[in-house]
Order: sequence, then structure tokens, then C-alpha cells
Amino acid sequence: MVVDADVEPASVSPRRSVKSRAGTDSRILGAVLAILRAHGPNRVTVESVAALSGVAKTTIYRRYANRDELVEAALDSQSAAPRMPDGLCVYDRVKWTLDLLRVALSSDIGMGSVSAVLTDQDPDFTESFRDIINSRSQVAAEVLRAAVEAGALRADLDIDTAVSTLVGSYLGAYLRHGRVDETWADEVVHMVCPGLERGSAAD
Repeated sequence: MVVDADVEPASVSPRRSVKSRAGTDSRILGAVLAILRAHGPNRVTVESVAALSGVAKTTIYRRYANRDELVEAALDSQSAAPRMPDGLCVYDRVKWTLDLLRVALSSDIGMGSVSAVLTDQDPDFTESFRDIINSRSQVAAEVLRAAVEAGALRADLDIDTAVSTLVGSYLGAYLRHGRVDETWADEVVHMVCPGLERGSAAD
């Protein structure tokens, strides 16, 4: 059942109202992201988001003028790259960046969005998607540079090509097998830096 989530009883406190609005926003953007993951941007409509989120179209329209604003807000919610945990060794730093890329491609935005970018269905969406991937790629590049400085990777490594290779490794595994095994990150670390083991100094 779709309900008008902005309608609050007079007795509801302002704090509860703010929490309710935040919950409604989360449901709306969560639905947009779920549709993007599965189908790409062309399937995002106010009607499809309302049906999946359970939030009334009138409520959605009070927040977003159209589906373009819905997509933009959903992508903006994924634009900031997570902060790396402190105290990781070089091996775990490299693996963490692989997981960062994997999550971006599989869970945060999904293969439906990847397909849309590869066919350039929506140029604005393609640009926003690349911004997200590049923000995570920048984190990966910084980790690889640190690994070079630590002697774990060869000194003449082309960082940009290495990052593209890491992204391509995930896409290649998905295209060939329809899934990516949980061991993927470990296997790639061993391939990229065969001499690197857990516990390697971080600096």
C-alpha cells in the first residue's frame, strides 16, 4: 500500500517528524538505487519509485520535481568514497580498495547502471556514474602509490593503468561467470603483487 508519508498527526513531536522525513527520504532514494542496480536509469520513474518504496507519488513530488532529480539525488548519496580504516597493512590496504571498487560496481550502483554507461543511454547519468567510480578510483590510486613507495609494487608502475586493470578485472569476472567469487580480491592482490603478504608494513 502506498501512503502519503508526509501526513503527520498533530501530536507528533518535531523531532519525530524530522526522523520520519529522513526515513521517507531513505526509502525513496533506496528504491531509486535498487532500480538503477537492476535496470539502469531508463527504468527510474516516479511511478516505479513509488511502487517500490511504498511512498506516495505526491510525497515524492514534494521533494523531487521529476525523475532526473531523483536519479541525481540517488547518485549524490553515493558520491563520497568511504574512509579507509586505520592501521591496515599494505596487503589489506590494497584489498580494501578492491572491495571499494567491487561494492561500487555490484552493490552501490550495480551492473544495470554499468550497462547503461557502456551503451551511453543517458549522457548525464554516464557523467555522474563516472564521477562516483573515479572518486573510488582515486582512493585506489593513492593506496597503490603508497604500495610503490613501500616497495610492494614496482617503482615504474603506471598507476592509472593499474586502477583501470583492477576495475576491468571485476567486470571481466562478472561477464565471464555471471558472478564474482568472494575470493576475487585476494586473488587479484596476489596477482598484482605476488610478493605481498598480510602483515606487510603499511609505511
